[in-house]
Amino acid sequence: MKKTIFLLALLFSFSLIAQGSLRIYNLNVKRGYESSVVETFSDFAGGEKWKSGGVMLQAVGFKNGVTHRIVVFGDPENWGTERERSDEEWALYGERMSNYTYPNTADNAMGSILAFTEGDWKKNLSARVYDVKVYDPVKFKKAWDKNAKAAEKILGDRRIGLVSYEVGGTPGATHGLVIYGKDLNDVQVTLRKIQKTKAFQEYITSRGKVDYIQSYTTYTVKRFQ
Repeated sequence: MKKTIFLLALLFSFSLIAQGSLRIYNLNVKRGYESSVVETFSDFAGGEKWKSGGVMLQAVGFKNGVTHRIVVFGDPENWGTERERSDEEWALYGERMSNYTYPNTADNAMGSILAFTEGDWKKNLSARVYDVKVYDPVKFKKAWDKNAKAAEKILGDRRIGLVSYEVGGTPGATHGLVIYGKDLNDVQVTLRKIQKTKAFQEYITSRGKVDYIQSYTTYTVKRFQ
């Protein structure tokens, strides 16, 4: 956990050259302490003014050893909060989180946001994530953009996104595919509608070789931006 807290301390100073960047820090919360983690996260992250992007606490399902994750996102050239945290604030936050979580959670990641459709995140808090290995990123991105455009009417106010993993992440995965919905059933129904379209079949045949490494779910518990 100390290593994770140290990495979190870099969030407000480290940047990548990309249109949008993200950091994912996985947590394994001790049973019965979920509400304490939400409170600690909210006390620390809430009320801050972000230069760009923001931060989310998400509950995670179907991913071994991970119950929650913290996702920080934004413009790497205008990163983090306007107010710098003191060493004392970071130390107190780290101490509190260490009391509620198991140490050394795996698969933390840093990467880039390659594409995300517009939508209403407040209405669509549930998501399914596919971590994949893409063999031809250029071909895949072109096919992804075309399919996402064709799926706009089906998606409505839901969001669908593509991210790349550049440091860490699920072993073997290069990209993450994300689709949000009102709940997990809504995500499933939306996926099935998209998969029945001609555009999706063209996406499958034109994207190049892809290996599916792992899939899991998330639910956005808190989001500040």
